[in-house]
Amino acid sequence: MTSPPLARLKELAFFRDLDDDTTAEIARRGLWFSLAGGWELFRQEARSRTLFIVLSGRLIVVRAGEAGEEVVGYVRAGEPVGEMSLLADEPHSASVYALRDTEILALARADFDALLDARADFARALARSVLLRARRPQSSFRRAAPRVFAFVASSPSIDVEARARAVARALERYALKACWLGEERADEAYRGFEAMESGHDVVILAARIADTSWYKFVLRHADRFLVLARRDARPARPFPLSPDESSPARKFRLVDLVMIHEGLVASSPSEWAEAIEANRIFHWRGPDTVHRLARIIGGKSVGLVLSGGGARAYAHIGAVKALRERGVPIDFVSGASMGAIIAACVAMGWGEEETDARIRDAFVRSNPLGDHVLPVVALTRGARVDERLEKHFGDAMIEDLEIPFFCISSDLTKGEAHVHRRGLLRAALRASVALPGILPPVVTDGALLVDGAVVNNFPADMMAAAHRGITIGIDVAQEATIRVEDFRDPPGFLAWVWRNGFSNPPPIVSLLMRAASARQERARALQPADITVAPDVPGVELRDWKKYDVAVADGYRAAAQKLEACWAHLAPIVDAAKEA
Repeated sequence: MTSPPLARLKELAFFRDLDDDTTAEIARRGLWFSLAGGWELFRQEARSRTLFIVLSGRLIVVRAGEAGEEVVGYVRAGEPVGEMSLLADEPHSASVYALRDTEILALARADFDALLDARADFARALARSVLLRARRPQSSFRRAAPRVFAFVASSPSIDVEARARAVARALERYALKACWLGEERADEAYRGFEAMESGHDVVILAARIADTSWYKFVLRHADRFLVLARRDARPARPFPLSPDESSPARKFRLVDLVMIHEGLVASSPSEWAEAIEANRIFHWRGPDTVHRLARIIGGKSVGLVLSGGGARAYAHIGAVKALRERGVPIDFVSGASMGAIIAACVAMGWGEEETDARIRDAFVRSNPLGDHVLPVVALTRGARVDERLEKHFGDAMIEDLEIPFFCISSDLTKGEAHVHRRGLLRAALRASVALPGILPPVVTDGALLVDGAVVNNFPADMMAAAHRGITIGIDVAQEATIRVEDFRDPPGFLAWVWRNGFSNPPPIVSLLMRAASARQERARALQPADITVAPDVPGVELRDWKKYDVAVADGYRAAAQKLEACWAHLAPIVDAAKEA
């Protein structure tokens, strides 16, 4: 193919600091070609012979290892790929595929070497790219954020154009330049899609599933798909969401499910999510949904993370109250251990009064860990916790929740975090609060699940991977969570019971609870939230279930102070959200 125009190259990041002669030389020597969405550019362990520079579109970098294939990063327009292997004269360390139709400029090794020798600005640009990737290996996930979104109607009765238009308008409220195109503007898209993409922060393509040129165009040009599905319909299998279902890149495409609650119920969100291999599930329930989708698409969403901390986690309730009073939207919510239970209250859509009543009933009025037994696998039967989770969360499914939710438990068989994104909510919560030695572990599908705090008590890193906006973390386990004096010359068991009765848990409970999360203290610096609130919760220990009001008040106070200090970051989002 002929060389790309020089003016077009100069618009791309890699070429901006190159002089015109160097850019012209690269264009003359390079081969300009198009790689169809889903096709392989090169394979891991293959010999490196070419430098590739992305002119338009999007590539995904995948590395195969003992644990399977892992997404290493993304490559967008204006970025090179394959340069490290070429410079080191080593095989490629990962495979690269086109996630969508992608235009590429290729430089063969001989041309690459000639440019390195003759053009110092080319060598500098390449060195800068290598250093940036080496120093910030995860930055490509942020830089290569999706820009082109496909709204795919799974049924002819879904007004996908109206919904795309509504979200595009909402995006403008968040100071983002957005446009949407339906099939009636297909010719305009065919002629000038590249200019349309470069001129907007977000482009939404609206389409219905059909054997049409427009639908095929949408499949080949979208970075991320939002499949709109009605509850009164069932998904097709296989679901037609790729121009080439045999493509090895198919498994890495980004797909979200948007359930529309119309008509009689004929299917479940889990059925649809399985059929389309959805990463996330949303529910369309009016204007609030429009703004939530706009924030998520535009990178303006707010994710809330609640740490574990036993009774100290009551402080989360006060923190959530402070967020709601200031109008901060919560688009995603997650937690570990007791923080997972408060996060579930938020995801259920419960207000302040309902959350207060339910938590008091489940945890404050009587000790949830009071059904002691002679220990074999735990100090308690766990029946009280089971009964209270069932009473308050019933048969709610995670995929049906109003706000997208996940929680963390720890898989002792694999020594890693187990993320609960679907299934019975109370079962996920029971695993997340199964403190080793205190509550019996949960055995499921060959896994032995215990409290999430063992592996990740503050899953801000997982929340950051789930969305591109601001992550707010409430961490109640940073300060004093255990009383040292309880372990200085402790009394025997009978003496403890004589002084405190059977209703109060002995210090061994605090010891086990603290031991479960203590190893996470050193890891926090590697996974910070954008805004972290750390309530002191003075005088409240992990097992002080009666000190509800003190903890809630301190959580509110700490969150209100932090919000005031960080309001400049949140104000634009809050102001736009108020217009929903």
